[in-house]
Amino acid sequence: MGTACSCRMKGCAQGVPLALVQELLCLDHYIDQAFVRLRAALELCHKGCPVDARTLDWLFNDAEFAVQSLLQKGLTPSSAQRVRVLELLLGLANLQEYLRHHSVVVRRNE
Repeated sequence: MGTACSCRMKGCAQGVPLALVQELLCLDHYIDQAFVRLRAALELCHKGCPVDARTLDWLFNDAEFAVQSLLQKGLTPSSAQRVRVLELLLGLANLQEYLRHHSVVVRRNE
């Protein structure tokens, strides 16, 4: 079986891929959440405001979960899900390039 449990989002009966068990989100809700965080980080960058390091860590490190979900045996993601993951990865690459070429303050919360 390709899923471990049900998504934690109210009203969602989709299964949680094994790669996303830590988040307790189905692939669709995970991608939705990632896009919200990505847009927020980009908006802060464009305004010249500090960007939270935890948000960046979540975006860059946990993007791997979405990719793993697409590759997981027993799970057949839809073509729309595959496209959304690819769009997310492209957005993350653009954010990383923006951070590399601009003076953006990354706020570390200790």
